[in-house]
Amino acid sequence: MPQNLLDVKQLFKYFPIRGGILRRRIGWVRAVDGVSFAISNAETLGLVGESGCGKTTVGRTILRLLEPNAGSIMFDGTDLMKLGREQMRTLRRNMQMIFQDPQSSLNPRMTVKSIVGEPLLVNGIARGQDLEQRVLSLLKIVGLSRTRWEKNSAGFTSRRQSSLLDNAHRCSFEIQVDLRFEVQS
Repeated sequence: MPQNLLDVKQLFKYFPIRGGILRRRIGWVRAVDGVSFAISNAETLGLVGESGCGKTTVGRTILRLLEPNAGSIMFDGTDLMKLGREQMRTLRRNMQMIFQDPQSSLNPRMTVKSIVGEPLLVNGIARGQDLEQRVLSLLKIVGLSRTRWEKNSAGFTSRRQSSLLDNAHRCSFEIQVDLRFEVQS
């Protein structure tokens, strides 16, 4: 039987509620309470819910940007709960969170070149001329011209332009798992 690409079992993430003068814990916010699911290769799973129901917390917990209180997370046969900080950082190249509004995830002060090149630079994949060539290639793939190269993302007034830039940013790696979040009201 083939293994799942992502297998989440009994995931819990609680946040303490603090009160009083000494800021003692007086309760818990149960942001994620026993979530389980499995995703195979080439499979899609929709995690849908109202604003504030814990969808983003599930994603951040899977990526271990937040540490879970309990549960297991297996990615391509690897137990994510046993990995250290650097191992998780390397593994995150294969996983990403994508939000409904691409404009909210783009820094308006950064240039197009910086936004698209940042993941490659931070992860030590490309520098200098190689970085520039990769960024230009990614811009071409998603349909953005070199004339946008030095412009800030704040200059992207249409949702389509922001979406294209967001796509170029995400294409920096060969992603295996996209964690997409959309609010349903």
